[in-house]
Amino acid sequence: MTAPVNVVGLAWGVSTLGCPELRFPQICNLLSEFGLRELEMRAVDGRTDLPQWALDAGWPPYQATVLLAKHDIKFRVADSSFKLVGNDESSRAEFLAFCAWADSWGARYVRAFGGGLWGQALNDADYDQAARTVGWWQQEKARRGWHIDLLLETHDAFSASEPCRELQARLREPIGIVWDSHHTWPLGSESPRESWSQLSEWIRHVHVKDSITKPSARHPYTYVLPGDGEMPLGQVVKVLNEHHFTGTVSLEWELLWHPYLPPLREALTRLQMQPGFLASAKTVDEAQSPAIAR
Repeated sequence: MTAPVNVVGLAWGVSTLGCPELRFPQICNLLSEFGLRELEMRAVDGRTDLPQWALDAGWPPYQATVLLAKHDIKFRVADSSFKLVGNDESSRAEFLAFCAWADSWGARYVRAFGGGLWGQALNDADYDQAARTVGWWQQEKARRGWHIDLLLETHDAFSASEPCRELQARLREPIGIVWDSHHTWPLGSESPRESWSQLSEWIRHVHVKDSITKPSARHPYTYVLPGDGEMPLGQVVKVLNEHHFTGTVSLEWELLWHPYLPPLREALTRLQMQPGFLASAKTVDEAQSPAIAR
């Protein structure tokens, strides 16, 4: 068995975005091998249509929860592609089916994107649609008796703190946030401490990854192994530890979308070599965020 990741007081997990080819039992084995107990599901067995995959692969809720319990793994976040801005009746129906599956499997949260495009400001109509969508989902949750909660990821037009705060101000009941600490840094031009100070009351789950300012096929940056890039990962960990963060810190290794990346196992091994990313922590109180072209 590989030595467990040094969590440094934090609950570390991993997204299956980094191992989309693995079957469900293999995913559980991989987490156990690295001493991880927090699962974020985005892809499995080459598929992202997780409710239909579960039916086709013969994974009813009771069998899935038994396997997770055997490995002492907590299903933290089920990652959907649903967007609060730009959704329609069809995508809402699909999202409800996704949430029903995630809730039946015991997931704590379901992730949604805000929608829109980074670099294009949201208008009042966009925010209003997002707020109405959240209200609709909250009503559906209550009506269906779900235990799962909705999380908004700092992604798309919501990759900075300001639009997230604007949406929260329009909601009767605020929602939790998946803080993708990489998005708010190169895109939102915020240091980890700046993002935390703006969003901490809503942050329930954190994504970490690393990159260099070299354009790739899809982004103005290129993802690299943890610790090999310019992302102030040590500052993220420092802020979370200072504030006794109790949610999950998830390595989001985007292999499914970026096939130039090495296998997830290599990224997890690198994570072990830099316990808690503290090896890359800076002595200064703030990390400077890069100026990446929009």
